[in-house]
Amino acid sequence: MKQLLFVMLCLLSCQVQAQNKQEQLQHIRKMYAEVKEQVAQNGKNGMAPLDVKIRINDGTQVSEDFIINEETELTFYFNKYRINSELDYPDASSCYFIVENWGAHGHIRYREILFDPNEGNLLFCYMRQETDAGFVVETRYYYDANGHLIDQKHKVGGSDAEPGAHSWNNSESEKKQAMLYLDAFETLMNAKGSTSVASRTKKPTTPKAERLASIRNTYTQAKQKVASNDQSELPLDMQIVIRDQSWGPPSTTELHFYFEPVVGQEGFTGNSCYFISHHRHHNNMGPDHYSEYLFAPQSSDLLFSYTSAKEEGEKFEWRYYYDENGKCIEVKTDAEDTDDGAGDKATVQRYLKLFNMLVNLSD
Repeated sequence: MKQLLFVMLCLLSCQVQAQNKQEQLQHIRKMYAEVKEQVAQNGKNGMAPLDVKIRINDGTQVSEDFIINEETELTFYFNKYRINSELDYPDASSCYFIVENWGAHGHIRYREILFDPNEGNLLFCYMRQETDAGFVVETRYYYDANGHLIDQKHKVGGSDAEPGAHSWNNSESEKKQAMLYLDAFETLMNAKGSTSVASRTKKPTTPKAERLASIRNTYTQAKQKVASNDQSELPLDMQIVIRDQSWGPPSTTELHFYFEPVVGQEGFTGNSCYFISHHRHHNNMGPDHYSEYLFAPQSSDLLFSYTSAKEEGEKFEWRYYYDENGKCIEVKTDAEDTDDGAGDKATVQRYLKLFNMLVNLSD
């Protein structure tokens, strides 16, 4: 009798789990359909668009006959919400959908990542990857509110396949990729991890006049590299366009990261960002801000930052020059307020974190 009761309880538990699974899958499919409609309406019917587009170009000429031109395009769709109750406008962003398009030497990949628009947790990951020979793998992973896999579907060569039929990805690798992209969004839009940490390493410094001359020379060289990169068939850069509306009229922010490979005794060790430009402007009459950040070649040491702000017919400029330890040694501005570059250094730290996450695939 006890054994029969145990079997009945097990069957009942399995039935309940199956019902819960079906309910969760129905919820995910419902959210997916609603989100796709929201994406289709983004920026229409008089509403300001809310999206971020990131394009990474990583071109490498391996040899005279072999060129790798890797391109990644990411599009993030988000909603606005308010954290600070004292404000009368939304001051934070919540990403609900990500689209990835990637291509390199004949291989292409398309990816969709769905987050619950209300709760923010990961719900669904879709990936389709194809080789230049036409071999295609498709995967679908469904997750519950705690990030646990509840279902998966695979296709290999156009036919349904069992999990493990390919090694292109799995539920954990897709979840890791989704969280990497979400962290990148949070870093960019919500200033995640922007607290500055003072370096304990003290480098020897050069005399001020010599340092300023060196920075100006490096700036000239960087601008020449930027111009050459913009005309190159194999660019090395990351471009970001943010269309947002926190308060007032809609605004567009354009960020441009320029980088170069670092090659040491052991070969390629990563990419180093040497210049960033930032331009934020409103679609209607409103403030216009432009900034530049210059870094030492082959390192992430900030050398110089510049900001120009135009508002109500007035223009103000700030120029900060830094020594080898990141200390501001010269300020040039026509504005009354200045912070010795503290705000710029915090911004740069966040931008470099984003750069390393997406270009160097590291924290």
